[in-house]
Amino acid sequence: MTPTGKNGRIVKWKGEVPFPEIPNANYASFMLTAMSKHGENDAALVDGPTGKAYTYGDLRRNIPKIRNGLVAAGVCPGDNVLLGCRNHIDMPVALLSIILAEATCVLLNPASTKEELKHIIGLSESRWVIVQDKKVAQKVEDAFKELSPNALQQLWVMDEMTSARPSLSDLISSTTPELQNKNDIFDAATTVALMPLSSGTTGLPKGVMLSHRNLITTQIQRVYLASLSPPRSINIHKSVLIITPMYHIMGFNVVMNTLFSGGKAVILPKFTPKEYFQAIEKHKVTFSPVVPYVLRFLENSPIMKNYDLSSLITFLTGSEPVSASTLQNVTRKSGRMSIQGWGMSESSGIGCGTSSETYSREGCIGKFGPFFQAKVIDLETGEVLGEEQEGELCVRGPSIMLGYANNPKATAETIDPEGWLHTGDLVYFDEEDNFHITGRIKDLIKVKGYQVAPAELENIIRKMEGVRDVAVAGIPDERLGEVPRAWVVPRADAVLDTKAIIENVAAQVMPYKQLAGGVEVVHSIPRNHIGKVLRRQLRKPYEDKSKRSKL
Repeated sequence: MTPTGKNGRIVKWKGEVPFPEIPNANYASFMLTAMSKHGENDAALVDGPTGKAYTYGDLRRNIPKIRNGLVAAGVCPGDNVLLGCRNHIDMPVALLSIILAEATCVLLNPASTKEELKHIIGLSESRWVIVQDKKVAQKVEDAFKELSPNALQQLWVMDEMTSARPSLSDLISSTTPELQNKNDIFDAATTVALMPLSSGTTGLPKGVMLSHRNLITTQIQRVYLASLSPPRSINIHKSVLIITPMYHIMGFNVVMNTLFSGGKAVILPKFTPKEYFQAIEKHKVTFSPVVPYVLRFLENSPIMKNYDLSSLITFLTGSEPVSASTLQNVTRKSGRMSIQGWGMSESSGIGCGTSSETYSREGCIGKFGPFFQAKVIDLETGEVLGEEQEGELCVRGPSIMLGYANNPKATAETIDPEGWLHTGDLVYFDEEDNFHITGRIKDLIKVKGYQVAPAELENIIRKMEGVRDVAVAGIPDERLGEVPRAWVVPRADAVLDTKAIIENVAAQVMPYKQLAGGVEVVHSIPRNHIGKVLRRQLRKPYEDKSKRSKL
């Protein structure tokens, strides 16, 4: 048992209504049952650029038929099927069809390099592939050939006009074949339905194994919360604009939550300002989840005022902390609420989020939802901490992953014997059980043994006039071990004084937190596909220089 310090406690959902049961069901079957309650001709998925749409009736008919085609082709329960495409109207259809066949859907970033593909194919042991177009298909085929020429069983392409390969529509079949190698007993708690890939910012991606029960839990949470809401409360998912990648857990959850709720998911393949605002106006969008980088763009966008955003209820952001000032600025500028939440692939997505009362508190990510338990532990002793004490966030509950595919070492390092997922996030919670994120353990800068969170310095710099974006990371220092260095992007036509930035930070922090590593003005900050800063890329030249100097 983990020791509990003075006032240390585990934070749980506070409510008198018992939690509903989580059914032992196939996740895709569960979703199809939910979709059967929505109108046959109601729009479910809409392609933003072309206007092509699928109704709920289309989904209920086609998902089982594509499942039939997959099974007839030889896909068996427990097989892993790679699904690689950008945001595309057929992606949710293919995804649910794979899961309905009791196979595992492995979510693949189509921009992956051939070497990354070889790693992903190896760790997932996939032999079946569905991709968007011939360009991705060629990369995947080349990766398979270098691994094992006979390993790839079959590959299908969504955009049939761009490739002579078999298409997704070729899979549609009204014949219902029996599943091969099917176990007599289906266990939703141990059968893997989805395998998103970790971001890989600290190394090669890991395959996150999420069970049918993990995914169903996220929807049962919604059912439970809806039961506590007043009748006829606004359905925030009535019309949802999806620009976050659906191969990432945030985008996946947004589209599935929309389909579960009977809303319309408007899908854009990428973010461009004009198309984004036009889509909100045209489709009367009620909910817009975005990555932090996009939210910061909205904060500074001069064209927002040219569009009608009156239908929009809220913006939501996640994946990395956003300053309270950014949330406040977007809320003030748009007249729409801007909130942030916390989640990760390993927890099946979002676990908590801010409200209209808490969104403006610096670093606040809100309260954890039903089914979750959360605690904060001391980084050195593992002791459970109490209110206002900073440590690592650990969470537990039925939506926590089974582990990492073919990586028992990483699994054991992340999930302890008591079932707690060690998130790597630095947080504290207040007397109201609202959690506040202060940084990432792996990003901490160690100055003479003292810990410095980059997010603290970034928030100070971001508030300075003329600053559009900023990242802080630790670089090697012979005397102090590490020192903070800032990379700053100026706003258009702004001229930044690096000395003034250093002095401004020095006036607001303790001496060991000062920017002893200097400030560099750059054109952009390197980020991954979901907007997280690639600090390792920023540090690398200085680490390489330090290694050379020691030779």
